[in-house]
Amino acid sequence: MADKKITQLTDLGSALAGVDLFHVVDDPSGTPINKSVSAENIFNYIPTWLGLAQTSQTGIVGDGSTSSTIDVTSAVTEVNATSATHAGSLDDGVAGQIKMILNTSTGGTNNVVITPDNLAGGTTITLDAPGESAVCIFKASKWYVIGGHNPTVA
Repeated sequence: MADKKITQLTDLGSALAGVDLFHVVDDPSGTPINKSVSAENIFNYIPTWLGLAQTSQTGIVGDGSTSSTIDVTSAVTEVNATSATHAGSLDDGVAGQIKMILNTSTGGTNNVVITPDNLAGGTTITLDAPGESAVCIFKASKWYVIGGHNPTVA
């Protein structure tokens, strides 16, 4: 294996285990030393803030009559219901997936009503004012609202 470039190694795909190891160059600006760290420690002890570089799903604007799909391929979806109420659906995700939905309206009290295929504790999530949000996790074949700013599950 010493004669292979990293890009030539076999792709692990989605079979990452907590005991799998990552190669780390410790102290690269001082005295660099090759070390390893387990995947479990990488994700349990992130040494800095965590940011999502992925672009939000945008362009969803409430018009009072059109329903749109909140995608499950982006972590964040922004919905603007300034002019009218917005109705949207939310497909099932994958186990452990986090989804954030933001009401980015600039005024008014038009509702953003999301109807997931499967929702724990109700059938809809409503964000009825600018700035409201819902943070959901997909687990056991359902979306669970685990946080946000004033979401209503009914």
